[in-house]
Amino acid sequence: MKKLTLILLAGLILQACENAPVRREEMISEHPEWDKEMVEVIKAGYLVKGMDQDQVKAAWGRPCWSCTGTTSGDWGEAWEYSTQVVFFDKNGKVTRWEQK
Repeated sequence: MKKLTLILLAGLILQACENAPVRREEMISEHPEWDKEMVEVIKAGYLVKGMDQDQVKAAWGRPCWSCTGTTSGDWGEAWEYSTQVVFFDKNGKVTRWEQK
């Protein structure tokens, strides 16, 4: 029983931060306006400065909304992932990302 509880707990923690984007191709098809170079970056799972929030979600998946470091303010927004934090400006464009 203890082992089952640990497995269920681990599953919940993993769901809190989506590591691999499960909807990458679907999101790309929803945005025909994204240029070919950006699509290749997203497919490779990378980020570049200036990406918008949908592009980040397509590349890295949803941020960890249950994490304590995901914040927003008048300076912009920060999305926390399992090992990284992505920072956006007021217009929702990536300015930088760094390890936690």
